[in-house]
Amino acid sequence: MIVLTLLIAAVMQPQIINATPVSFNMSIGSGIPMYGLLINPNSSYVTYVNGPGLLYVVANSSLVVEVQGINHVVNGNASLTIRRGESRVLFINDNNYSVYLFYMFQHNSSNEVFYSYNPIGIADYGIALYYGEPLLAYSYETSEVLGVAFIRSITVTDVRSGCGVRAGDGYVDVQLNSIVRAGGGYYIVQDVAIFNETTASIVDNVWNITSPNATLSNVVGLGSISSFNGQQYYAYNNIIGKLNPPFNLTLAIMVNGSNSTHISFGYGIQGSLRWFDNVTLINVSKPSIVVNGSGYAEFGIPIDSELVITGPVCGIGAVIKNINATFTLLHRVNGSYYPAPYTWGIGTLTGEAVANASALVSKGVNVQVIGNAYEYPGPLYYYMPVLVISINSTGFMMVPKGYMINLTLGGLFINGSSLIKPIGFIINGTHVINSSNVTITVNGPTEVRVMYNQLFEVRLIGLDGNETPLVHWYPKGYVLKLKEPRYLGLMTFKGYLLNNSTLVKRTDVSLIINGSLFIKVMWVNEISMGILMLMYLVLPASSLIVTVILIMLTLSDANNRH
Repeated sequence: MIVLTLLIAAVMQPQIINATPVSFNMSIGSGIPMYGLLINPNSSYVTYVNGPGLLYVVANSSLVVEVQGINHVVNGNASLTIRRGESRVLFINDNNYSVYLFYMFQHNSSNEVFYSYNPIGIADYGIALYYGEPLLAYSYETSEVLGVAFIRSITVTDVRSGCGVRAGDGYVDVQLNSIVRAGGGYYIVQDVAIFNETTASIVDNVWNITSPNATLSNVVGLGSISSFNGQQYYAYNNIIGKLNPPFNLTLAIMVNGSNSTHISFGYGIQGSLRWFDNVTLINVSKPSIVVNGSGYAEFGIPIDSELVITGPVCGIGAVIKNINATFTLLHRVNGSYYPAPYTWGIGTLTGEAVANASALVSKGVNVQVIGNAYEYPGPLYYYMPVLVISINSTGFMMVPKGYMINLTLGGLFINGSSLIKPIGFIINGTHVINSSNVTITVNGPTEVRVMYNQLFEVRLIGLDGNETPLVHWYPKGYVLKLKEPRYLGLMTFKGYLLNNSTLVKRTDVSLIINGSLFIKVMWVNEISMGILMLMYLVLPASSLIVTVILIMLTLSDANNRH
């Protein structure tokens, strides 16, 4: 048995995430989707794309991608150029194990306004893909999410008209979107800053996605219920003036309540936070903001949280002319704000999108968004996976890079007919640590295996066969040496009877311990008075001499009593 204690010893957040291997297919992104799927051992998957464009591939193991008759070996991730026309893309897994793959095709044509479009920023889907590891799913609940956007510069053009926006306008959104689970149902909640060069507003939305025909009723707040594409939603709009880059924007969503759900929406400019609308869903109980990579809500909507830049309203897209921004996505646990553990660069919980923007890989928890013809869907940054394997359990964890984990061994325990003694650890298959307590620093994917000695019971019994046996425990493979005299008084050594079946007649013998062992020392021509010597039971550190002396009353003792 192993006890794991996690030491908070780095500058990143201390929350530890438990993860579970999963294998289902999925897609993320509400504009141009990125598809995820499992390819079985020694098999393949085919799809077709219409070029020209760029095919982005990321997988947890080596994969062959055949495009237009050319094989590309992908280790980790790659971007492959696709020529004009329809192309057959064959993903080949020639390994003897399954491979999990994500791929995304972004079309490039002079007739298109832009190559691809999605909500762009930072999203936590509760899924993690590491090279050499399976696809991992994790989940957590929180009472509050926080999105922080530092907008240094931004210029956009809206691509069409609608809902008060005209084609060519420069409106854009920064949206904090999350899923609230309450009363057995799911709700999309959105805290949105919509702005252009002259004006800015803060808008909140609540959508009931519990079922296809779900409605909103008994809702109390500053806003009202409307309908879009046949689906009801709650909305409130608050004009806040003007946002001139550079500026810091904070968006916040908080839930609480027991018998009813209370959702608070907040925003802050240059640091201060103001709660501008409090929405109550009457008789909808026990709310929490959730991220869950193991399932979907209705309509195939992922259960995620995201901070993204998008087009303004009503599904209108915007083309980014230039942008320089930094996004941070946080959630609250026990009074502290922690970054999302594994993030991607495209969002899903909104119908608006932007083109010509991309998030970048980050070394920390702050993700930069820039103008770029092609999107990078991720991953952006991530916690490191830790796989812990013991004799009776296997567990995944995700911890921040640089965190220290304290590993402590438990005591002896019985496993079947043997006694198990933990003796140390093997880190990543090569680093052996012979200690019962050690602290390791996680700087990358880490595998921890517990080392054991398997101890077997050896019982030794002497002359009469009915005395209490001597009991010792020896590790598997240990050489046990036994030595007896040929004659002892008037007795003659007959042999060692092993497990009541095998008789070894030599007086000097070495036995290799491969299981439990019962040893009976056999003698013939027994008399009523004698001495049985069992010598040289050699232990790992030193020889052990076990002497059993059986003394009977002698005839002279009997005569002395007359």
